[in-house]
Amino acid sequence: MSLRFGVLGLIADEALHGYEVKQRFEDMLGGTWDVNIGSVYQMLQRLERDGLVEAVGERGDRGRQAYRATRAGRTVVAEWLSGPDKQPELLRDEVYVKVLLLARAKDPDTERIRQVLDTQRRAYLQRLRDLADQERAARNGGGAAGASLALLFQAGRLHTEASLKWLDACAEELAGL
Repeated sequence: MSLRFGVLGLIADEALHGYEVKQRFEDMLGGTWDVNIGSVYQMLQRLERDGLVEAVGERGDRGRQAYRATRAGRTVVAEWLSGPDKQPELLRDEVYVKVLLLARAKDPDTERIRQVLDTQRRAYLQRLRDLADQERAARNGGGAAGASLALLFQAGRLHTEASLKWLDACAEELAGL
């Protein structure tokens, strides 16, 4: 997800200063994405330059400036929210590169590839346990925020289950070599 749309979406609801945007963004994602405050302020400057947000009111304590979405900014967010994700799943996980590098060697070491797959399997299984715990905690937190956060952790769990299936497919392929 783009930080641009996360920031713009948050200030489309109400005027916020950068630190509030950072806190709400991180809270919304259950602490799964730590945002650098400098990145938030840089994004606010870009959004202001593009006419999608505007400063409101006087600078507060510590020089904090609140921003709100302009009409154009709210339109851009509404269009983004109603459209599909334009980027397919990026195949950039390190394990993909590791397996591909090991498999393309002149004389592939299938035992070493199996070790990489086994190590990754253990990491994925631990991730599944962690995500299940986080999902359960979010659901127990109650309310709409807890339910939506539980959906985020469920998505992570389902993606991890798919990654485990890929490891199984790799192991089957290796067995055929």
